[in-house]
Amino acid sequence: MKANFYTESVLYWLARGTSALAQRLPPEWNVRLGAAAGTLLYHLLGSRRVVALDNLRAAFGQTYSPQEYRQIIRELFQNLGMTFMEIAAIPRIDRQYIEKWVTIAPSSRDRLESALAQGHGAILLTGHFGNWELISLTGALLGFPSLVLAREQGWPRLNRLLTQYRESKGCRIVTKGFPVRELIQGLREGRMVGILADQDGGRNGVLSPFFGRLASTAPGTIALSLNTQAPILPVFVIRTGGAAHTLVVEEPLAIPEEGTVEERIRGGLQAYMALLERYVRRTPSQWLWLHRRWKSSPERRLLIFSDGKAGHLSQSKALVQRIAQAWEARASEDKRLEGVFTPLVSTKTVKVAFRHPIWRTILGLVASVVPRGFSGGDFWLRLALNPATYRELQSEYSNISISCGASTAAVHLLWAWAIRSKTIHILRPRFPSWRRFNLVVLPRHDLPRDGQAPPNVLVTDGALVSSTRLHEEQLNGWRDRLQLSADKKRIGLLLGGAAKGVQLLRKDVETVIRGLVSAADRMDAELLITSSRRTDPEVEAWLAGILDQHVRCRLLVLVNRMQVGGLRSTEEAIPCILGLADALVVSGDSISMVSEAAATGKPVVCFPPRLTARARMPRASKYHRFLQRMDEQGRVQLVFAQEVEEAVADALEDRSDGTNAQEIISATDPVVEFLKKWL
Repeated sequence: MKANFYTESVLYWLARGTSALAQRLPPEWNVRLGAAAGTLLYHLLGSRRVVALDNLRAAFGQTYSPQEYRQIIRELFQNLGMTFMEIAAIPRIDRQYIEKWVTIAPSSRDRLESALAQGHGAILLTGHFGNWELISLTGALLGFPSLVLAREQGWPRLNRLLTQYRESKGCRIVTKGFPVRELIQGLREGRMVGILADQDGGRNGVLSPFFGRLASTAPGTIALSLNTQAPILPVFVIRTGGAAHTLVVEEPLAIPEEGTVEERIRGGLQAYMALLERYVRRTPSQWLWLHRRWKSSPERRLLIFSDGKAGHLSQSKALVQRIAQAWEARASEDKRLEGVFTPLVSTKTVKVAFRHPIWRTILGLVASVVPRGFSGGDFWLRLALNPATYRELQSEYSNISISCGASTAAVHLLWAWAIRSKTIHILRPRFPSWRRFNLVVLPRHDLPRDGQAPPNVLVTDGALVSSTRLHEEQLNGWRDRLQLSADKKRIGLLLGGAAKGVQLLRKDVETVIRGLVSAADRMDAELLITSSRRTDPEVEAWLAGILDQHVRCRLLVLVNRMQVGGLRSTEEAIPCILGLADALVVSGDSISMVSEAAATGKPVVCFPPRLTARARMPRASKYHRFLQRMDEQGRVQLVFAQEVEEAVADALEDRSDGTNAQEIISATDPVVEFLKKWL
């Protein structure tokens, strides 16, 4: 922060006045005043609370409840307030104060003396934990003065005052000029050097796991040790209550003796971060969670908001695959990842459940009228969501969050705004507006009437589909379970039902089924059939009566009635049919099913849905626009129900190679290319 003369003057004299007060108060009352000041800051610094909560969620997940997270952050601010008041009292701190209020853990002094006896000095490595300022003060007052590497603050007068306080007990602060040269000289003289190394190391740092996520850390401390042969002693000060502390000197840090310099540095940092994590896990409120520790981490966490609809969840997962592909392509240029083998993108799915359907409308109103980036959504989410959903969301963290469909849009925004997560919504959200999201993935048929897409909209030709190839072992497993013939071809049917403005008439289904049975008899083929949650129960009952014992039907999954062939859900039946069928038939009422079928590269026959009597244009006509476009592109064959038999027979006749190869989304997928830039 750039210094302002008047602001700094006020802060400087405030600091001097606070210091005068702190030196006169008994230590117990001094830290109580600091705790009260920390509590006040807890309520005033909302943006810092958000950062702390983000970090805690990312580190601990569901280990703590929302209430426990708030208590940890409150105690963190209180500890900072107490630390500030103790720093303000440094001029009055002497050996007697240290002996009364700082307990040296057993063996700590022996470890320090043993390290110094080697003649190479010692590096005291610590983090922003407890009252870290007491480490150098305690060492100096007990006869072990040190050089301390400190970052120069942006306020010159305040910086000089702090340096004066630190050096008043015998320490020497190294901040600018050629600090590395001074540190090396001090170690060669057999002195101690104190270094803080627990904050983000930026793009030039070394990656090592910290709370299960890669964190960048400056490599200078380990490099300094390798250059001077000085042992590194991790040191921590733990606040045990009020003004009382315990100082712990750990065993010298284990740095690998073999390998390249880069490998040895990485190994040393991994050992230190594992030790720091152990201390933080014990007392999380004593570490500085206010800093964005994982700011330059190459890992990304994604959260999917699910409304329970299989098609919407499938599209969300398909987008996750493309985000992972795009992010890993970008990360391949990151030199820090050399020698690091870990997935860079992880995903969690949370199913959204409301206390009552009316809350969906209320949250839509709130998310539509509050300022974009509103951070007070927790109040509304607590009122609106099922308690289990609320608790799960309050323990989650993500860099990017994804929703699909209308019912989860408002919940998504109110949650993501609070933690500054990037928001992506799939399909057209009407309430709240799509302009409230960072990115909207929109099928071309859902564009506004003028056909113009806003800047935050990515247009696709159809629904997003998975880019995962089914392994041959999985296909063989399905073949065995369904007892399919090796020399017969297979016809797959994905049957939908009524949707907004369109319907699937029973007479059309009957015509299609009779045509498929006839085509199967003509071509000596097998049938694989599944319905969806939108399929009319009467249609399912008719299907069961016709196909239950039919010799040609090897798989029949009726969502609400029965299953034949050993597969119990559409989540398993749909990929099975897409993978094993030689020709696919799809009802045109499901854009996602048509898109998934077309992505296989196999012959796809679609029959269009019928408009309902109360259909509203252009909502209903979007299905026909989509199917017509897919037909023009040659990705599907659009026919009427009575034409399905001949279309399928012709498709099986043409597909004489017997292969089941699936078309896989290529590296030049336009969605992936867009995401590479957007991310």
